[in-house]
Amino acid sequence: MKTTESLNILFISLLILIIAQTIQSQNNPDENIQPGKAEIILIARADKDSVVLRWAPSTAGGWIIANKIGYNIERVKVNSENANAPVNFEKLNSEPVKPLSIEEWKKIASKDNIFSAIAVQAIYGKLFTPKALDENNLNALKNAADELMNRYSFALFAADNDAVTAQAMGLRWVDKNVREGESYAYRVYVAQKTDEYSFDTAFVFADIKPADKVPAPMDLTFESGDGNITLKWKDNPLVKFSGYYVYRSEDGKNFIKMNEMPLVIATPKEAKEDAQPSFVDTLTVNYKNYSYKVYGVTPFGELSQSAEITAYSKDLTAPFPPILEKPKQFTADKISLSWKVEEETDDLKGFVVARSNHPLYNFEILTPTPLAKNVFSYTDKIPQENEIYYAVASVDTAGNMAFSLPQIVIPIDTMPPSIPKGISGTIDSNGVVTLKWNLGPEWNLLGYRILRANDPQHEFQQLTGEIYQDTVFVDTVNINTLTNYVYYRIAAVNMRYQHSELSPVISIKRPDKIPPVEAVFKNVFVTDTSVFIEWVPSTSADLAYQKLLRRKQGDSDWKMIDSLSANVSSYTDTKVEKTITYEYTIISVDSSGLKSPFAFPVFGRPYDTGRRESVAKLTAKYDDNTSSVILNWDYLNPPNEKYWFVIYRGTDNNKLMELKSVDGANKSYSDKEIVKGKKYFYAVSVMTSMGGVSDKVVTAVTIPEK
Repeated sequence: MKTTESLNILFISLLILIIAQTIQSQNNPDENIQPGKAEIILIARADKDSVVLRWAPSTAGGWIIANKIGYNIERVKVNSENANAPVNFEKLNSEPVKPLSIEEWKKIASKDNIFSAIAVQAIYGKLFTPKALDENNLNALKNAADELMNRYSFALFAADNDAVTAQAMGLRWVDKNVREGESYAYRVYVAQKTDEYSFDTAFVFADIKPADKVPAPMDLTFESGDGNITLKWKDNPLVKFSGYYVYRSEDGKNFIKMNEMPLVIATPKEAKEDAQPSFVDTLTVNYKNYSYKVYGVTPFGELSQSAEITAYSKDLTAPFPPILEKPKQFTADKISLSWKVEEETDDLKGFVVARSNHPLYNFEILTPTPLAKNVFSYTDKIPQENEIYYAVASVDTAGNMAFSLPQIVIPIDTMPPSIPKGISGTIDSNGVVTLKWNLGPEWNLLGYRILRANDPQHEFQQLTGEIYQDTVFVDTVNINTLTNYVYYRIAAVNMRYQHSELSPVISIKRPDKIPPVEAVFKNVFVTDTSVFIEWVPSTSADLAYQKLLRRKQGDSDWKMIDSLSANVSSYTDTKVEKTITYEYTIISVDSSGLKSPFAFPVFGRPYDTGRRESVAKLTAKYDDNTSSVILNWDYLNPPNEKYWFVIYRGTDNNKLMELKSVDGANKSYSDKEIVKGKKYFYAVSVMTSMGGVSDKVVTAVTIPEK
């Protein structure tokens, strides 16, 4: 059962069926015609006081059968407030709706109604049918099927374009017994069942309200031809038209219909998109303005509002082309052109000269302002090209151009190609070099030659025997070498085998696989506070820096004490201890981060002079409370060995005797064995477990009598 709820379903129209469906059915009739079954396609257009129904069966055979039986139309009011109310359809027709007889048709249709004439012929015209189905009349049967399809198509075309005709064909019904604001459901079906065909029942809904005007076709444009104008437009998305009428006016007021029959746009079945509607007016005068109106025709036979445009045609006929003679080179950089015109047109404006490096395209206009029509020569400066092509065109007042056949010029002396630019290169860890450069601007460029050397001062050797026709080149070089760089140069070659100058040298650093050689120590000097070492740095050219390492004799681990630049060849180590033997070595590092073996180590042992730092700020004060002399001192830089303080006393500075020894942790001493009234001299010196001794520091104090 077929239910149609949209009010904008496209009805079947004339040429769509004739061109698309009929041609397809000739190849495979069963694909489009399904004998024994048809659908009823139903649409409706509601207004405030009526509903117009239009329908048609979906097959030609179904149309023939339904014409004989007729249709029933039924209606039911839609109750939106009670969706569960029983549905009772009311039959609107008393007798089955079917085509009028010819006599009845004559009473309602005017004599000049061509659509009624088409429909009557389609329904009642004589149809050829073969008498028997045998081998000799299969073609006749096929022709009859084709004729039936054509009758069906023409009949529906007529119904789509004229309401009177559709009514007379039994394919239209107007229900005027409606009330504004209500909704109705309609159904149409063939009046009785038949063994020959089965038909679905069609449904459609209608809301009773004022109808909108049918919108006009959209996006009306024009293309100016020579003596003709092509109009193009698009369907309005709110409506699908069955056909179109085009009207034209020369004064903008009085319009004349350009097509007596509706213009139908056929879209082949295999097309992915609908064909764009268009109309060609071939009866125009160039540059004269014409006003056009385009109306769409709906399946209800209604005309849409008009789309309007003003258009004109124009002169597109080019003048006769000139005949270009052989160009002549009369100086090193000048070419002379001359031409003639065998037949001159009245609207000839002048000539333009064009030049290219190819005989078929890329022509550049050398004279943007056309030369006068009485000028037949031109002088051009020779461009830097191997081959030059010239053409001359006639230009009329409308801007139409007609070119001569091109003529070639091969300059006597051409320039070599430009030096290759934008050269860059990379190399990977396997020694594969990739060179890239910009393509030269010359159209006659043939290719390139690539050259290589291991020293920029040496002669470069060509790597390509033939001209290399690319801008990317891959080379492989040895990386197990002390030569750090590989060098390249490139030359461009044109089709006349003229070479450019060689490009500037591009240097590419080889990946460093060879570590630097190690440094060699020359001298070691020691003092009691330092070790001075001297060496010959690594001789590798890519030496980046040096790591100086040290360890105490007997230790297994080296510690880096400094990182030195590549040109440093000596070092003084002051962070040492006396009598400790130190080992020194160097690791050389190159610019690739590769490291040399350890340099053969050297040894240095700071010696001990026996002298130690003396105490500072020694004071001696008599304490009356304790009747003793209090000594205090500082020791700012104690040695890295066990040490103690030795205290001396005497009554004469030159005859000091050892009084006491105290631990290095003490910085004071109290002397109670004193005699009042005497003057005492005190001294403090440092002694160490390794035999070191400092100078004495002397001070004096006088003991009061009381």
